[in-house]
Amino acid sequence: MSAAEDLAVDFSPRQELARVLQRCTELLGCDAGSICSVDEAAGTYRKEADIGVACQSGQVFPLTEGMTGTVVARRGPVWFDRYDQVPGGHVADPERATLRGVIGVPLEWRGRVIGACIVFSRDEHRVFGQGDAELLELFARHEAIVLATARLRAATEVSAKAEAVAAELSRAAGRLRTASREAMDALADARLTLLGLAQTALDGSSAVGLDEAGLDGVGAAEGAAAGEGPSPVAGPRLRVLIAADRPLLRAGIGRLLSGGAGFAGTGFEPRIEIVGEAATADAAVAACRELRPDVVLADLGLTSAGGATHPGGATQAGVAVQAAGGAGTHDRPAGVTELLLGQLPDLAVVGLCEAGDERLVAEAMRVGARGCVDTWADGPELARAIIAAGRGQAILSAPALAQLQRGLREDAGQPRLTERERQVRGLMEQGLPDKEIAERLVLSVKTVEKHAGAVLRKTGARSRAELAALAGRPRPRHIK
Repeated sequence: MSAAEDLAVDFSPRQELARVLQRCTELLGCDAGSICSVDEAAGTYRKEADIGVACQSGQVFPLTEGMTGTVVARRGPVWFDRYDQVPGGHVADPERATLRGVIGVPLEWRGRVIGACIVFSRDEHRVFGQGDAELLELFARHEAIVLATARLRAATEVSAKAEAVAAELSRAAGRLRTASREAMDALADARLTLLGLAQTALDGSSAVGLDEAGLDGVGAAEGAAAGEGPSPVAGPRLRVLIAADRPLLRAGIGRLLSGGAGFAGTGFEPRIEIVGEAATADAAVAACRELRPDVVLADLGLTSAGGATHPGGATQAGVAVQAAGGAGTHDRPAGVTELLLGQLPDLAVVGLCEAGDERLVAEAMRVGARGCVDTWADGPELARAIIAAGRGQAILSAPALAQLQRGLREDAGQPRLTERERQVRGLMEQGLPDKEIAERLVLSVKTVEKHAGAVLRKTGARSRAELAALAGRPRPRHIK
């Protein structure tokens, strides 16, 4: 029972180290010892626990001194017949006079020395040897685990604090963006009010007409300063949330939509307003509850686990999404459309897809998405899909429609591609040669050729050009 208690690692490393140190000194017939942690990069060691000598716990010393420095330098057991033989020992003079033999062993973790265990004897006849070193090394293994666990826990706490600070900064930035947009909206409303009052005053007098273009010029400058470009203010606002795991993709979409692409030049289309961004499906649900957007433009690769599902059908977290011939939908994480509409049934969701996302597109439309566009879409096409979704309509871009049809055909019994074949197909549709595909997927060229042949056979395409056409992409110039 006592041995079991000694082996139970708790979350108080110094107390645990002191207990183990007490036990190993007793078994070696001694009553004094110390355990130190080592930082070889800094060239120092720190006293973590000591018994039977003047307390120096918490003090830091250079690795060029003391018994610990000698053990680290030799990277193995070291013993002396008398303590005064130790170079640069740190035990105070009153204690030093009582010490005789001393032995120390390194604490190793994954090939690195992270500490040292030292035991002192006051018996003039006690002489340490190889057998004592082997016994002390048994305790050193447990002490190394305790030190490594404490370091890991400290690093985890630092990481958690950093993540909490980053999350708070992100929330603060979101609130600042929202406040900025609201301020610009209020300024635009005030401009309209001023324009109406001025026009009313002019209609009732014989004065020369007010230069209305001057006020409109002010509004255009305000919009340009906000990064939105000149836009009509008479139309309603359409609040949009962007959900994608790649920061560059979110930024690019925001730039396209904030440049006036959604107004179609009529002056009556709704004004698209980006109200927020989310990097995971779960974050998108939380943002929708807080911001209440009209439309969510969501990367179909997002899942409830926060990983992005790529053409191969596996999430970045390593959770497989129903491979061909596998189990049902309960074996995959919920897609972003399914998750959003399951929590917010009245929400309008527009999917954003890439080559090889046939099953994701089919599943998104099946659970209620209001349209889907591919990542090759330009600003006006993207805006039209969002505006249609806000009106309760649905638009599919040509590549997305082709992917939907392929996804439905697969569900209807067409031979399904394996995970690796989907990855190869997506790169083939981009026009990449076999050698470059092999480099990207870390495969041999012959393996890529084998998968490419299977893709052509299962899809019914007679060539790579026809495969690109099936995906709705223009044929790359280097595809024969």
